[in-house]
Amino acid sequence: MAGTWWPALRAGELIAYLTDEELERLDAVTVPVLAEPGDVIFFKGAPSKSLIIVEEGEVEAFEEAGGRVSVLGAAGAGSVMGELGFLDGRPRSNHVRASTPCRLRKLTRDQLLQLTDEDPVLFSKLVISLAELLASRYRGVLAELEPVRAQDLDVPHAEAAQALDVLKAVALQTKDLAQL
Repeated sequence: MAGTWWPALRAGELIAYLTDEELERLDAVTVPVLAEPGDVIFFKGAPSKSLIIVEEGEVEAFEEAGGRVSVLGAAGAGSVMGELGFLDGRPRSNHVRASTPCRLRKLTRDQLLQLTDEDPVLFSKLVISLAELLASRYRGVLAELEPVRAQDLDVPHAEAAQALDVLKAVALQTKDLAQL
């Protein structure tokens, strides 16, 4: 989050802008969760009502298909997981499990919404951090897809050129037929 207009005070995707007092208030509204390696924290397709903040340890997003497990990504201390469904209320998009012993904090949507009245400054900072996190992840996906997007741009161009050649050929045949 470096280079933004809001000063970063500590490492962490959701807590970087919080003062010590705000962090204490956030801790008061979140629920501590302990997880051991292999413990599943979120199941793909399950309802999304919370996100987790990783205080210690590492979690990983993974897919399971045909008896095989593919790790999609890992997140360590200071990271957030589950933010997508937390924000849009749709089912979980991936499984998430602990890959090491973890100390986590769970924040529910209801807890966040309570802050609108009880602690509007904390609420605002959390919402801005969530927006910045989503924007950062979105930009990361765009960067990863850039080679594919560039390749896709070449394909329609080639198809368009072929179609134009066909139209020219048809036009020439039509012109020849008109002269008969």
